[in-house]
Order: sequence, then structure tokens, then C-alpha cells
Amino acid sequence: MKYWVFALTVVAGIAILISTKQPEPSITPDLVESQSKLSEPVSVIVTGNAEVTTQYLFDIYGHSATEVTALLNRAKDVYDNLSPELRVGLQIAMVLHGPDVAYFATDNYPQYRALVDLAASLDAFGFVHLKICVTSVRANGLESSRFPPFIELVPYGPAEITRLKSVGNVEL
Repeated sequence: MKYWVFALTVVAGIAILISTKQPEPSITPDLVESQSKLSEPVSVIVTGNAEVTTQYLFDIYGHSATEVTALLNRAKDVYDNLSPELRVGLQIAMVLHGPDVAYFATDNYPQYRALVDLAASLDAFGFVHLKICVTSVRANGLESSRFPPFIELVPYGPAEITRLKSVGNVEL
């Protein structure tokens, strides 16, 4: 599989309230720079009660632990800079495949403690959801039972990315 390395930006989205009493606010997007392939927002949903859901999908393959850590830190910065109303609707799915999966194996925890702890804390906030490719786990000589419980294991990363795009939301 070819390594994809693109510098991309994530747009937090533009929220439109459906109400005649309130002006239409917009989000001033922060940029999330990463070495990942990033899709457009999977969906931006505005409901009649003015709740906004913005969902993003990251395809993470072939990056150093430092780059993955930087991506997670930038996602946290975006979250921290959103208003409380918009934070509620921010959802980011990160699908890791290829050699990147090894950073999260419990056997490698001492070496990648800061990265794994950051990912666990973002998962606890409820807006970042990590999914790891079992095919890549096996290809890297790892066991799928050796990953923290906050990480969702999916059979094949590229197929999960395609599936999430096709259903129109990140199904978190």
C-alpha cells in the first residue's frame, strides 16, 4: 500500500441555526494540520433545535508517533477553541492502519505512554474515536487482544473508511 502524506486542514464547519429569533452564527474554523489523509466533513447536521453535529474522518497510515501525537494534540486544540454548544456536536473518527497500529499495542505502552494516554483522554472527552485495523495488527505481528479497551478494532481499515464515508456519518 502506498504511503499517503498530505498536509491537510480540518474545517470545524459552519453552523446555521434554524431560528428567526437568533442570528445565524458561524464557526471560525481552526486548522488541523496533519500528515494524514483527511476527508471532508462526513456530515454537518443542523437540527430544528439548533444542535450542530460536525463529523470528521481521519485516515491515518504511515506516520511517526510524533506525527500521530501532533494530530491528536491539534484535534484537542480545535475542541478547546470551540464554544461549549459546538463542542457537544464535534465527532472525529480516526482509522489507523499500517505500521501506525503498533503505537497502541499494550506491549509498547512504556515507549508510547504519552501518545496512548493522550488518545485515551480524548476518547474520554467523547469526541475522538480511534479505530484500528485488525489486518494491520496481524501484519505487524501483534495480537488484537493486546490493545486498550478504548480502541475499537475493525476488520480492515480501508474498508472501514469506505463504509463510514458511504453511510454519511462516522457512526461513533
